[in-house]
Amino acid sequence: MKILHVSPQNYTGILTLFVKGHQALGHESRLVTFYRAKNLYPEDICLNLPFVGPMPWLWKVKRFIRSGSLNVPFTGTTERIFWTPSGMERILMPLRDLAWIPKIDRANKKYHLNDFDIHVLEGGMSFFRDGRDVKKLRAAGKHIVSNYHGLDLRMRGAIKPVWDATELHTTCEFDLYQRYPELEYLFLPFDNSLVPPANATGEIIKICHAPRIRSVKGTDKIIEVVEKLSETLPVKMVLIENMPHSEAVKLKSQCHIAIDQIASGDMGYGVNSLESLAMGLCTVTNLSEAYQNFIPDHPFALAEPHNLENVLKELVLDEQLRTKYAKAGPGWINKTHHWKSVAEHMHKRYTELGWMK
Repeated sequence: MKILHVSPQNYTGILTLFVKGHQALGHESRLVTFYRAKNLYPEDICLNLPFVGPMPWLWKVKRFIRSGSLNVPFTGTTERIFWTPSGMERILMPLRDLAWIPKIDRANKKYHLNDFDIHVLEGGMSFFRDGRDVKKLRAAGKHIVSNYHGLDLRMRGAIKPVWDATELHTTCEFDLYQRYPELEYLFLPFDNSLVPPANATGEIIKICHAPRIRSVKGTDKIIEVVEKLSETLPVKMVLIENMPHSEAVKLKSQCHIAIDQIASGDMGYGVNSLESLAMGLCTVTNLSEAYQNFIPDHPFALAEPHNLENVLKELVLDEQLRTKYAKAGPGWINKTHHWKSVAEHMHKRYTELGWMK
């Protein structure tokens, strides 16, 4: 089988592991991205499409034209929403399509993208918001999977023609899994060998936090609590932001405690936690009761905004407890998130659906 992953960017480098898993099981697989990730994760086929990406000027344009994807705060929504373009987007999107079409056509011819049997659309994104490319693929007998990562459904909403053409909807986000009966849960793939082992030194306990969007992670509260603790305890806040991934991972490995997020228990954990747990780093996050029941063997130290100070204080003062959480991480990641196991699960579903034999 030939399996193609299509994504705006290589989110946190994880998409490379999906491709690696397919290939390890004997299938041809590629990753096509619209633009290069800000943190410089590895690329396969990057189209470098214009008028898309994390550039500051583009965000200013989106705010000015009241982009449909910015109608919901970064904290997201619990409502089911579909993407609705603003008036200006209805004018500008077709112009962007005209700029994209030649690049997409060249890529299709060069890499034979339309010949792939299964197309996995990360974030439920195809090249065109009207879904013209997905409709053609379905008409040609190709299979469509949409894999949702979080903010796409929480903020932007599903893209209706892509949603309707999708045969299998998956997500790594527990809150989305609970709210959308169409979504099947898929653990993110990870490779422990991609991160260095934790190697914190010194008497000062370094507590790191690496937010991509601060409001989603509860970053302000985390900084406030750690700074308060530093007045009476030997602790230091290490904020990891706006740097290449290789530098971020190195800095994280030199810390004693990592905090993923405390803003929402249903959002749970992401790649930040996969990295820190795989390193053997004591990792703090917020898990709802339902999430804890879903992964009862998890290795996290749990915290919420109201008790974060007490949780951190206990971890700082109790080295044995800190070490207990740290040691539990790598094995759990290997058991639950191993990249090949995730691929095997995906291929089992494809077989059940009659796409593979």
